[in-house]
Amino acid sequence: MKVLVNAISARMGGIVTYTRNLQTSFSEREVDAEFAVSARFPQDGPAFSHLAASDLRPAARLVWEQLFWRRIVARRKPDILFSSANFGLFNAPVPQVLLVREGGLFDPFYLANVAPQQGVKQALQRSIRRRVIIASARHADRVLTPSQSTANSLLLWAPDLESKITVTPYGTRAEQFRPAEGSRRVWRADGILKLLYVSVYYPHKQPGLVCRAAEALQDSGVAARATITMELTETKDFKGGAHDGKLMARAHANGLLDCGRKSYDSLPDLYRNHDVFVFPSISETFGHPMAEALSSGIPCVVADTPVNREICGDAALYFEPLSLASLLGCLRQLDTEPGLRDTLVERGRDRVLQFFTWPQHVDRLLAVFDDIMRIRKG
Repeated sequence: MKVLVNAISARMGGIVTYTRNLQTSFSEREVDAEFAVSARFPQDGPAFSHLAASDLRPAARLVWEQLFWRRIVARRKPDILFSSANFGLFNAPVPQVLLVREGGLFDPFYLANVAPQQGVKQALQRSIRRRVIIASARHADRVLTPSQSTANSLLLWAPDLESKITVTPYGTRAEQFRPAEGSRRVWRADGILKLLYVSVYYPHKQPGLVCRAAEALQDSGVAARATITMELTETKDFKGGAHDGKLMARAHANGLLDCGRKSYDSLPDLYRNHDVFVFPSISETFGHPMAEALSSGIPCVVADTPVNREICGDAALYFEPLSLASLLGCLRQLDTEPGLRDTLVERGRDRVLQFFTWPQHVDRLLAVFDDIMRIRKG
């Protein structure tokens, strides 16, 4: 099987990690795969073709993909074109699988609570992106979503896609993200409740809520510190990010926040060296950090959204999205109930091993490719 992966949008965050891990797995399984990636993709090698198209403006990027990328695909003649980041070719010259990993364009909660802060220009851009993604999906042989919740949101806008959608959950590298050998970190071992939030910044990620929680705990007599894997300057790149930026800057100035990007390889130790993982994001398609945290043996407190429920099940505590009081209630419950902490840790690891390991995701993906090739051959 010859696979061509369109990962041209892979520049930062989860899509970069996903592309790297997929290339490694395809290589291990001897899948003949080529990856078209951004010129800024942070990895070289014979499997990667670096293209500058990701730096084009949206309209120019659309034209480039439909004209020039089409010619590249036709020359490569893959058995499967895997468009791994929302947008695909119209009337592709080869069988095409499209991965829709964009949640905010279709998620009613995001559109009601985050989108209005971003203005008319962003609303127009969302409308155009949504139309292009739906058109791409209608031209694909198969549409993959990382969760049923994402599929449900997409179907609100394009119910005709129901027969094309296959839910293919992501997975995490459970052998890398595993509990600490021996005993895990003792709760508040150094007298400080250490909160962790792993993510890059977008307005729906709500890092300011974690900062406010650390401040409120400190004010109530519980020494607390937060670690957030975002740079303070990231909030300036987004309209609607100013409030988060102010909250992060204040917490940092008061010694309550450690912030900054962390390497992927450093994340397992980061999870294991904190007391609780907090995930306040209100709009996800899967939420890789939740799976990583569950696998790593750290109690999780997450915003109560459909996709977060789908991933964490009974292995997390849930707080009302955007509510500081609800988040603090969960943190205080964990602080006073060691048995609950132990139960969540055990359930989390078991849940990942059962549903969300990386090899399981690759198995599902290759099964879809095989199925499409079988159908095409009649």
